[in-house]
Amino acid sequence: MAANPVLGAVFCGVGLFAQGVALVLVRRSVRLLRAEGRAQGRVVRSAEEMVPSSSGGSRRYYFPVVEFKTSQGESITFQSGTGRGAATPPGTEVTVLFDPERPSDAEISTFMTLWFFPLVTSLFGLPFLAAGLLALS
Repeated sequence: MAANPVLGAVFCGVGLFAQGVALVLVRRSVRLLRAEGRAQGRVVRSAEEMVPSSSGGSRRYYFPVVEFKTSQGESITFQSGTGRGAATPPGTEVTVLFDPERPSDAEISTFMTLWFFPLVTSLFGLPFLAAGLLALS
């Protein structure tokens, strides 16, 4: 049975789109690491948000709000873009990566905040890309 070239192209498109999204997501992490702004910060509170879930309801997530000082002594407060199911206790010490040119562009330096979402997005797209390439060959 011959492979359907339209289906192969669609699968390739989905796979390539996922890889593109993963590249966009990883770009910020790489930029923050290259900027070489690093400081010790502390969680001052957790912002609570209700996020819609795939089951139709919503789930509560807590996004750490972190305060740190730049090498020039400027105090910066930011909210992490990655939430958890449990609040991070206030006073928790964290390593912060930031761009010294724009210190408010900061993130907590953990695998989850820097690499998890790009990795999952890329891994999601790889089977589509592989299936599409196989169908087109």
